[in-house]
Amino acid sequence: MIVGGSVLFGLLVLFAWRWPEICFALGFPAYIFLGQLKQLLPVSNSAGAALFLIAAVIGTVMQGRKFHFGHCEKLIIGLALLMALSLSYSSNPTYGRDKTILFCFMVVPLIIFLPNIIANIKSLQVAVFIIVLTLVIYVFASVLLRLQMSSIEGRISALFGVIQAGQFLGLGVIISWLYINLRRRGDPRRIFFFYLSLLSALLLFMTGTRVAILAIVVTMLFTYWFMHIDWLKRIINQPHKTYITIVLGALILLTSSFALKRTLPEGVYSRYTSIEHFFSNFTPDKIRYWQDSRSRTLNYFSAVEGFLSNPLRGLGAGGYVDALGKYHRIRILTDGIVRAYPHNVVLEFAVEQGILGLVLIFCVLYLNLKIILRLRKLYHGKLQDRFLICFCVSIYVYGLCVSMTSLDIPRMMILWWGMGLLLAADKIYAKRESNSSHCQRMQNHKYSYFSGDIGIAKGISCNSNV
Repeated sequence: MIVGGSVLFGLLVLFAWRWPEICFALGFPAYIFLGQLKQLLPVSNSAGAALFLIAAVIGTVMQGRKFHFGHCEKLIIGLALLMALSLSYSSNPTYGRDKTILFCFMVVPLIIFLPNIIANIKSLQVAVFIIVLTLVIYVFASVLLRLQMSSIEGRISALFGVIQAGQFLGLGVIISWLYINLRRRGDPRRIFFFYLSLLSALLLFMTGTRVAILAIVVTMLFTYWFMHIDWLKRIINQPHKTYITIVLGALILLTSSFALKRTLPEGVYSRYTSIEHFFSNFTPDKIRYWQDSRSRTLNYFSAVEGFLSNPLRGLGAGGYVDALGKYHRIRILTDGIVRAYPHNVVLEFAVEQGILGLVLIFCVLYLNLKIILRLRKLYHGKLQDRFLICFCVSIYVYGLCVSMTSLDIPRMMILWWGMGLLLAADKIYAKRESNSSHCQRMQNHKYSYFSGDIGIAKGISCNSNV
């Protein structure tokens, strides 16, 4: 088995030597689907994805290309080192070790190498195509499996637990919405993605993952703001469109309850019957008496308490179990590992890595916000370019939203993929804009002389496509 695995990995490296960007992008479907093939391939989804990413990095090195890391990439490396160092004082090192290994070998390569491997528009188009195709296959595979896997309160999913299934299905809704809005009228793909969005939304409701629904709304609003510099003027000058949108939204909300009642189990349907039920994890009583709660409020407030009890160095990787264990009896799984996490990316770094971890993750988020604002200024040009930029921004924003009440850090893959794509888009389009501005300055310099003696320097290409 070891020999066979080594041979397969060697072939994967040879493939990456020729097409590193394709190999790297294949890490996305590997994470989703390889875990379902354990009978054929004894490898987990996380390990399989990591192998594709590592092979792509090796293939890129074999091509003689060099890597350049920006501030955000360096901060991610700092978070990985901090997690590794915190294992020395963690009370739950077994789980902390697993989490750190996954973060170092899957999340870190994803963020720091993706902008270096997917380094031009063509390779970004390939990566986007693979991600979209993966989501399309995931939606239809969920239908074919008839969503037979059931969970608590009748929540159903396929190819993952209900939380991750809901998140990926929500991403399918976002991608479909982008295709519908950014493709030309008459493009047959708009019709296909319209029906795909309906199917993804129905499956999403069946999982009972409310945070994904809320994340979709936030991401759509944010993306609309991103796409339109004059968004407020549009709303004021085109009130009829605003009214139509509000009326359609109200009709959908009023009718969806009756439509879903015939489709969903009672336990799932009750999650959508009112605002109070939709936000049932954060009722005033659960916030006031969070110590007795069995919802996300217990996770969040116990994480804050754990951080305040040891703010300088935190509780160590996996050490959040001490903070939660004071108020809740944690179930030990069959593998003997105690898994407990705050379900929030910021709180998890804060409670386990202390004030330094909190500062580093806030710095990462701040730099990403600056990138989004920079890309918004560059949001012009070809239609295909607009779609690519919006795709990268939307995945990141959606991933950030779901990471506020998600699984543990290594399994927040939509956030990490979105962050990597955002950094890649920034590097690609900032470089193109820099080259375009430089060429314009050189041309202006040239034509400022009547004699024309000064020309454009050799080796400077004014082609805007990087």
